[in-house]
Amino acid sequence: MQSRDFFLRKRFFDDQHFPYGFSRSGDFTVSEVAQLEKFGNLFKALVDGEVSDPTEEDQHFLQVIQGETDASTLAEKAWLKYLKCCNRAPVWLTTRRASNDAEDDFVDDDESIDSDFDEALEA
Repeated sequence: MQSRDFFLRKRFFDDQHFPYGFSRSGDFTVSEVAQLEKFGNLFKALVDGEVSDPTEEDQHFLQVIQGETDASTLAEKAWLKYLKCCNRAPVWLTTRRASNDAEDDFVDDDESIDSDFDEALEA
């Protein structure tokens, strides 16, 4: 158990979910990034029960996390948004499209390019 000030001294990073930082993720505004980096360690410690001297604001935050009250501060709203982003399903981007027919797997575009090129030279 550590004091509240111990957790407020360090900036919060989450390399697992946001390896390039909160600001480069595109999920958060500049002010939300500032709140997450400032209060993130404290919020994580509050949820884990590691803070020895929680204040009334901290108790309110815990009520927000448990769903008993609505978030009122920007830091609380940013933390809820952070949790939502951490729990979303991953998105996989591919360059291939699924095809139904085996003949659609390979299309030889060189024939059409060559004929267009020959026509252009003749003109």
